[in-house]
Amino acid sequence: MVALKKSISHDFAGMLFEAQSLHKEALVSFSIALSVEPDYIPSIVATAEVLMKLGTQSFSIARSFLMHALRLDPTNHEAWLNLGLISKMEGSLKQAAEFFQAAHELKLSAPIQSFL
Repeated sequence: MVALKKSISHDFAGMLFEAQSLHKEALVSFSIALSVEPDYIPSIVATAEVLMKLGTQSFSIARSFLMHALRLDPTNHEAWLNLGLISKMEGSLKQAAEFFQAAHELKLSAPIQSFL
């Protein structure tokens, strides 16, 4: 439980850095969160989102993070949405549409408030 709380605090710090467009600092915070709790899905997805903002050269790494998040939780609509964004930016429109459809359907069935 202590590890999860520590991971959440680093995840929150990463979100604050990200809100200020401090991408490298955000990545450091998310990395620390993942070093404490490697399967903490919010930090995995957030790391991928920051990597996506760093440019197309980071897409394959971001995709790996998102696929890992989906192995842990196949119903994570944010991971599906971000996979759709990567596919769209890479020009794989059919694949992007499938990912967006999955994200949409999962979002509709998701609880209003996250349990984490």
